[in-house]
Amino acid sequence: MSENKPKYKIIEHDLIEKIQSGELPSGAELPSESQLIAAYGVSRVTARRAIDELYHHGYIEKMQGKRTCVRRTARLQELTSISSYTEEIIRQGMTPGRKVIRSEIRISSPEEVEKLQLRKADPVFYLERIYYADDTPLCFTQTTLPYEIFRDIEGYDFKNSSLYKIIEENYKVKISTTALKLKAVPAYGDVMKHLDISRDTPLLYSSGLTYGVTEDSEIPIELFTTYYLTDHFEYTLTQSRNQN
Repeated sequence: MSENKPKYKIIEHDLIEKIQSGELPSGAELPSESQLIAAYGVSRVTARRAIDELYHHGYIEKMQGKRTCVRRTARLQELTSISSYTEEIIRQGMTPGRKVIRSEIRISSPEEVEKLQLRKADPVFYLERIYYADDTPLCFTQTTLPYEIFRDIEGYDFKNSSLYKIIEENYKVKISTTALKLKAVPAYGDVMKHLDISRDTPLLYSSGLTYGVTEDSEIPIELFTTYYLTDHFEYTLTQSRNQN
């Protein structure tokens, strides 16, 4: 019986029922601590404990500078084909948006020289952007391109344009393969600020090297890192057993 439950459990149970019934849909703001205190006649500590329990059980998410919201349903994304962030957002039925944080031509770092097969001190084009899905931050990405191949690329409007579309249509470089590494990381520093999330929010970090075909040769054309919010997409990888 509810009389035997701790008060925070009663609040947690009621809110779970509202989430599961759709009364509190995906993305909806949760009642504030003050509202829960008034509705249930409990202390602030009890109201906060109920919210913390919902968070730890994956029902809600905490957005930096905003109220707590019902966790959004993750959309499934397969990792078996190369898609731009814009293409994937559209494929999932959402409206893409972008914000340019940094865009510059600079001298390549030793890592960029090695991975992009450049000469020492060759110039590169560096781009940082936030991608949005239906006006909600989805990921923060850092991209480096060899400037010798993509001359004058800094003149494009990367707030309103897809990078991969520009690469393929304007520079006639056919994107072929990507070597990708994935790991889970907590949000920190500027990443936390750019994605408007709390410290230690779980993120999926990917780093990789993209190859493209130009003049009948396959060469590395993009070095990138991306921090994904994991509440928007789930990622699947189809594998086959080698039958030897």
